[in-house]
Amino acid sequence: MYACFRYKGYENISHSLAPSHKRGKVPPCGRVRVRGFLIKNMKNTVKITEVLRNHNFLKLWIGQIVSALGDRFHQMALLGLIMKKGGNVGEELSKITFWSVLPFFLFSLFSGVLSDRCSRKSILIGSDLARVLLVCAIPWIIRDSTYITPAYPVIFVIGIFTCLFSPAKFSIIPNIVEERHLLAGNSLISSSALLSVLAGTAIGCVVFDSIGFKPSMYFDAFTYLFSAATIWKLTVREKERPEIKGITVVLSDIKEGMKYIYHDARLIILILFGAIFWLVGISFYVAISDFAGKIWGFTSLTPLGLIFTLLGGGLLTGAVMVGKYGDWVKRNILYTASIWIMAFGIIAFALVQSYMVASSIIFFIGIAGGAFLAPINADIQKIVPDELRGRTFACKDIFVNAAMVTPVLLIGKLTTFISVRELMFYLGVGIFLIGILVAWKSIKLDTIAQHSRNPNRISKQQNQ
Repeated sequence: MYACFRYKGYENISHSLAPSHKRGKVPPCGRVRVRGFLIKNMKNTVKITEVLRNHNFLKLWIGQIVSALGDRFHQMALLGLIMKKGGNVGEELSKITFWSVLPFFLFSLFSGVLSDRCSRKSILIGSDLARVLLVCAIPWIIRDSTYITPAYPVIFVIGIFTCLFSPAKFSIIPNIVEERHLLAGNSLISSSALLSVLAGTAIGCVVFDSIGFKPSMYFDAFTYLFSAATIWKLTVREKERPEIKGITVVLSDIKEGMKYIYHDARLIILILFGAIFWLVGISFYVAISDFAGKIWGFTSLTPLGLIFTLLGGGLLTGAVMVGKYGDWVKRNILYTASIWIMAFGIIAFALVQSYMVASSIIFFIGIAGGAFLAPINADIQKIVPDELRGRTFACKDIFVNAAMVTPVLLIGKLTTFISVRELMFYLGVGIFLIGILVAWKSIKLDTIAQHSRNPNRISKQQNQ
């Protein structure tokens, strides 16, 4: 089938559908003939409402929104204590993040094996319930509001259960969502979680400024309980999985997973892109936290919370757009354009003086970030078989968290020695240079989008 369109609009032409020897010549009026492009892509466009009509996905999605919202409450409460006492927010944020992600380096490979060998639903519920108890313990551990170090071991243990939770969550999504809905579903999960994180930062700031430390902790515990309840309501038919009979089996499973990833260049690229996103994102997050105090002179958390909310709104907008239209665009173009827009946006953010202008820029940075992040997990799920999915996402978690720790430790220290505005500018330049690597490597990912655009291509070829 052929479709023709003019520069100033689409125009149906009946003779373009006729055999070539019966067609008249098309006048040279700037028409472009595209083989089934419009019809094919219109049929394959996924409406977000289609995904949300899946009750299992809807329960998981709502649970993760609430849980991610609460995650920020205890972090902002801890930072609020530091800010009120005049501490270095950037440095303390670095320490909190470090203890949160350290378990991923120590336990991710084992959590991936558990996700592939045990009930993923049970892992998710158990991890949430454990975190309920741990978060409730923090207010009783911190007796001196000027000294939060005693909370670090608890934050570390919370990180262990988050490490168990993460690969199980992303591995279970293809068990409750059709393949053609994977991009849209993952876009909603990722973007909504990020929006909740950033909006939770804003709400957490207001709650802390209004009623204090302990209510923030207890609300966070409630969000984990809510998440466990929504997951308990899921109806998932999980495959029977072989039991773990010893450490030898665990090590063998780890080796099998690493070997599978090593032999698929696309997986390595996608894991690398996930690490790049969080390297960029956490660097920007830490820099903004210090930017607010040193450049704009904020003494309360609420204006900073507004900035994070706008960033989250942009992330949601970009991810939803990609979830709906992402399979129309080659992955090479999508990933490359997104990271370069982020780079130019951060450079502009560093140069402007006005808080209002910076707030507008940060929304567009969020759109680009959401567009870059949204396809990564969906593309991994399309490539990896169910029995290896947990180990693949666990391996991704290791590299992602390595990328998170690096800027947290580095930028937290740099903010004490270098102008934060210069730091933000150099960050944007560095991201632009990373974009060159993305442009080169993402070419190999175009086949994933082509498969999504035409999942029935084999049967069509056979009928021709």
